[in-house]
Amino acid sequence: MATTPVSAPAEPLSPSVIKILEGAIRAIGARGARRLSMSDVIEASGVSRGTLYKYFSDKNDVLSAVSEFVSVNFENGVREAAAAHRDPIERFRAVMLFYSAYTQDQAPARVLEFEPAFHLEFFRTHFTRHKMAVGDALAQTFDHLDGLCRVALDRDVVVESLVRMQLSTLIVPADPRWTGQWDAAAEDITSWIMTLAGIVPPEQET
Repeated sequence: MATTPVSAPAEPLSPSVIKILEGAIRAIGARGARRLSMSDVIEASGVSRGTLYKYFSDKNDVLSAVSEFVSVNFENGVREAAAAHRDPIERFRAVMLFYSAYTQDQAPARVLEFEPAFHLEFFRTHFTRHKMAVGDALAQTFDHLDGLCRVALDRDVVVESLVRMQLSTLIVPADPRWTGQWDAAAEDITSWIMTLAGIVPPEQET
């Protein structure tokens, strides 16, 4: 089953808005969404009060924009990671490495620690979008694997499995062994994806 492409990306954010949102993420991680104030955002982002209110009317407006900002950064990043490679298996490798690094280094993990309700709501509302972005990034890889298998993979199952596995590491952090296995999986990615999809490679058929 093919994954539906996402719509065209929105207009790029201004540097001031990016600065505000990055500061807001830091402030949420430090204080939590419920305790967050506009003054906290001003302090964390280093912008003036006038600049903040030029773009955002209140805290809820900021929180909504933060959710969108984090999601779009992931969606753009995973597509760019794949687009840098022509080889379909290298594309898969790049997507897996990007996703692992993003979850460990770029996702605002402290938001989950200090404000689990905010983070869990983010997962629920953006889960489908993340699946679509990963599926879009891996479309050429799936086309390649379909040709090898001579049957269409269930792309939605594969993509959802990847997204769920990485999201789980935010709840229960992965140890170095698991992370190493994830990052090194590209060497055997063709047989791995066939196994995940329940397909026997042609050379193993009896």
